[in-house]
Amino acid sequence: MPFNAEAARRVQERLAKLVVFAPIPKAETVAGLDVAYSGDVAYGTAVVVKMPALEVVDVACSVSKVAVPYVPTFLAFRELTPMLRAYFRLRVEPDVILVDGHGVAHPRRFGIASHIGVVLKKPTIGVAKSRLYGVEEGGRLLDPFTGEVLAYVVKCGGKKYVSVGSYATLEDAVRIVETLCKKGDVYPLRAAHEITQKIKKAALSDDENRNPCP
Repeated sequence: MPFNAEAARRVQERLAKLVVFAPIPKAETVAGLDVAYSGDVAYGTAVVVKMPALEVVDVACSVSKVAVPYVPTFLAFRELTPMLRAYFRLRVEPDVILVDGHGVAHPRRFGIASHIGVVLKKPTIGVAKSRLYGVEEGGRLLDPFTGEVLAYVVKCGGKKYVSVGSYATLEDAVRIVETLCKKGDVYPLRAAHEITQKIKKAALSDDENRNPCP
């Protein structure tokens, strides 16, 4: 069935009303979610890191068929399934979730980080490497029509656009991301990315009996 962008838009507009802006309680564990692709297969990874030592305490992954094409501003409809399948396999439930993508810094205030935050009802932060929507000014990302601050630019191995997913404040989101900046990258997301690439490589190896995602 073809992807229905108009129906997806209505879903985003409806669910955006459920985004909650609230202080994040004390965070001791933070998860990073990442997805990689090979053809029509998506490899999702969830990594949980304990603060402040930034020690990896849990890893889970998923392998699934891609059901939705990449369509700008509708990334969640493509990546939500592999991310959540990995997340639900975690044994350690994180206090906060970082997502490689935008939260409210989105034309409809509902990027993938907001989608995951609303679905899981957990503090979620969007950390994106490129700007999707808004005007960058003085280290902030502003709505071009209202002037609302949608995200802050955090320097961590290059620009990272940090926005609220849900159940967070922008100030708390920035503080947590800055704390997690290690060796030029946001550590939980970097760890998730590296593991995702290993899973993908294992899946594409010649060993047909090897399960890349136990």
